[in-house]
Amino acid sequence: MTDEHRTRRKCILLEALDPADGKTCFVQISFERMQAVGRRGLGHAKECGYLVPMILQKPAAVFEGLRRDEDEDRRGYGWRCYCGVPDHSYRVDGTEGPPYPGQVYVVFVNSNGIAYNWRWEKCDSEDPRLPENHRARFRKRLL
Repeated sequence: MTDEHRTRRKCILLEALDPADGKTCFVQISFERMQAVGRRGLGHAKECGYLVPMILQKPAAVFEGLRRDEDEDRRGYGWRCYCGVPDHSYRVDGTEGPPYPGQVYVVFVNSNGIAYNWRWEKCDSEDPRLPENHRARFRKRLL
């Protein structure tokens, strides 16, 4: 892919673990989405800049096939959910804090390789690195 092509897409490319082969793939986040997140506050902006890449590159698990409508992307089909517990969180003012107890960080990526949502969610009671109800929520686990 040429640099010109990447620029026209108006996005940033992040390295991510490809669960199919363990190699690197790329996930996009649009500048528009980053700006919208940044308007919510410094903590949200830092999550986008630091936690999203961390989870994409070193996930505890990757699931494929979303079963809940609220997890779907309005612009395309939801595809994968990367999840894990980062070593820290960000408060509203952008300062670091410990990870939220009983929560896991999830990053949703659509079938076009675009990260469209990310957030903290309640973790599974049996495995705190996974989201609650993951067996019913996703079609299969890739990693």
